[in-house]
Amino acid sequence: MDLAAFSNDDFDPKEWINKTFQCSEARENKEEFATTIVAKLQSFIQEVNISLEKTAEQVNQNIPRIAREIEVMQNEAKLLQHQMNSVKGDVMKVEHDASQAMQTLLKIDHVKSCMQEASKALREADNWTTLSADVEEIFDSGDINAIAMKLVGMQNSLEILADVPDYQERCFRLENLKDRLEAMISPRLIAAFNTQSLVTDVALMYMKIFKDLRRLSTLQKHYHNFQKNQLIQQWKQIVECDPEETLIDWLNNFHDILLSTWHSQMTCCQQLLPDSSVIQVLSELLVDVLTNLDPSLAFCIDAGMKLQSNRLQYLIELKQITDRLAKSLEISIHSVEPKELNSAHVILLVKTIYAPYRPHIEKYDSLEEQHLVASLKTLSMSEDIIDCARLLGDSVSKVFCFIQEAESRCQQLTQGCGYIGLLRALEGFLVEYSGNFRCLLRLFRNKMQFKDENQIDDWSLFQQSLQATQIIGEVLMQLENLVILYTENIREVGRKLGYYSPTEEHYVNAFHTYDDVLLCPGAKREFQQLITKLQEEQNVHLLPNSTAAFKKLCSDAGYLVSDLVLKQAQVHLQKVPQMKLWAEDISGSVIADLPQFSLSPQEYITEVGQYLMTIPQHIEPFILRDNPALHTALKNCNMPHSVEQDSSSNVADYLLECLARRITDCYCENILRISYITANAINQLITDIGYFCDVLDDLGLFPSADLQHLLSLLKAKPETFETESKGKPQVLVRKIQTMRKLRT
Repeated sequence: MDLAAFSNDDFDPKEWINKTFQCSEARENKEEFATTIVAKLQSFIQEVNISLEKTAEQVNQNIPRIAREIEVMQNEAKLLQHQMNSVKGDVMKVEHDASQAMQTLLKIDHVKSCMQEASKALREADNWTTLSADVEEIFDSGDINAIAMKLVGMQNSLEILADVPDYQERCFRLENLKDRLEAMISPRLIAAFNTQSLVTDVALMYMKIFKDLRRLSTLQKHYHNFQKNQLIQQWKQIVECDPEETLIDWLNNFHDILLSTWHSQMTCCQQLLPDSSVIQVLSELLVDVLTNLDPSLAFCIDAGMKLQSNRLQYLIELKQITDRLAKSLEISIHSVEPKELNSAHVILLVKTIYAPYRPHIEKYDSLEEQHLVASLKTLSMSEDIIDCARLLGDSVSKVFCFIQEAESRCQQLTQGCGYIGLLRALEGFLVEYSGNFRCLLRLFRNKMQFKDENQIDDWSLFQQSLQATQIIGEVLMQLENLVILYTENIREVGRKLGYYSPTEEHYVNAFHTYDDVLLCPGAKREFQQLITKLQEEQNVHLLPNSTAAFKKLCSDAGYLVSDLVLKQAQVHLQKVPQMKLWAEDISGSVIADLPQFSLSPQEYITEVGQYLMTIPQHIEPFILRDNPALHTALKNCNMPHSVEQDSSSNVADYLLECLARRITDCYCENILRISYITANAINQLITDIGYFCDVLDDLGLFPSADLQHLLSLLKAKPETFETESKGKPQVLVRKIQTMRKLRT
């Protein structure tokens, strides 16, 4: 039987009984199985009781022995405590006695130190006297090392004698002696520099002498002046050696020398000037050299540009040479100490490298505009309308290719910081380009003005004008895309320069702060203001003048198209006021009694109707496929008599509606110019107007409000005219009254 369950804290007798009685024996005879289990449990209980009695008896026997052991341990603990108290007292006594002894020793040591210092001062005072007396003999010997050792000894002695009355006089004498030694060393030092032995034992010996004499700054000055004079002389030789070479050749050769000097002197400076920053020493050297070149780089660039036909491209070529120098220096500095890229001396170096270019970058907008306008002059033009329209159509892709090249030049010259200059140049260029389209529109006007009326049905001029409108729309569409592109590009430049996170600390590389390096303060402020404006506002137009110029061209082209259509319709409509029919009064005629449907429209209006019906087929060539350029042009043309510019997304429907409205208004104007109309003629006019409205309906158009009012007033009987005229334009009402000779 498993008795382990009885030892569990959560023992449940019911659960144990149920589990036990699940065996096969219990199922066969539960009463007998229960009797057996009870007997076994009683036997186990008896065994447990016997075990408990034996354990209790053993515990009773061991208790006296445990009590004796505890008592012994207590006695030993008391003895240990007594001994520890005794030791503590001894330690405190020793500490007290030792403290007094240490105080005495410290006093004795202080006295000893004072005596040693006094002895040292006496020795140094005697040493100064000895060294001072022997120094002239050492100088006469010419032994530089011996002189240096003597001066170092005097220097050390003088440090001890800081409180003597003639201390300043001794310092002055020592500095004079150092100057004499430096004058002796200088020729030999220059000779060592000339032989390129900067890292030999001789040069290191001179470095140690200057260091011991605390004149490393003087050594650095000698080194700086020597290297500066060497580089300036090499520049002069480059300029004078071969006058036939160009400034580009001079810059390439001189930059090779500068980089060679930079890399070769990196190791030399580390050994010759160990306590100085190598990057700072070499940066200050290049700044001094570039500032004092004769002739200066600024003078050479100015002179070179005067000889160039393409001054902008020449300037970019020169700057690219300088960019390669700057990139090589940046890589070198980064490999030695990246943190130096943001140091003051490196910032000054970068500004000095690009200083000759800043005056020309300030004039970048005019240089770029001159370049673009010169490119524009290469495009062919013609006095023939067809050739002129074709040439202008071909010029669009070329012009925007010129613009793309201009942006590339802006990136090459200013790394994107000159976008404001680029935008100014593009404004002037595009406004100049728009003049070609104005010339084309003038050709259309002249052609329309002097066109032979016998060729009035020739639709070629109309289609050519639509072609010109489409080309203008293409330019405007590409111009709008260009503005979106430049907006994002300028924002990207701002992100690279850190304008969008000015409060965040970020690593600044002096070679990449193009706005500081390339722009003058005023140009930099203007560029920052533009980026801030783009950040704060969503709709900032970068090319307002040129966009306005081409929108105005769209408007002029729209008027041109509608005028061309209207002129052909006017040939028929201008006859309306002078027609004799309106004033004829045929008495006894049955015309007054004829029903309205029996009258036929007159020839003039049927000609206009047929003309209107032919307009869609002449528009069709422009709508066979999606034509976003024409749609853009029409959207911005403000074509007259259109209710809503964007009322229809279909170019043909929109254009047809505008043209029909122009003809409708012309028809209304000519009707109102009729001085008098008889009652019999009114029915004929109503028939003519009805026919015109039917034509409009066939084209899917609605008559204008003025035409509907006019028709309503013509149909009104004299006795109901006043009622019918309510709510209608009074000018229109008065003219109809006058025409019909109705009483007011």
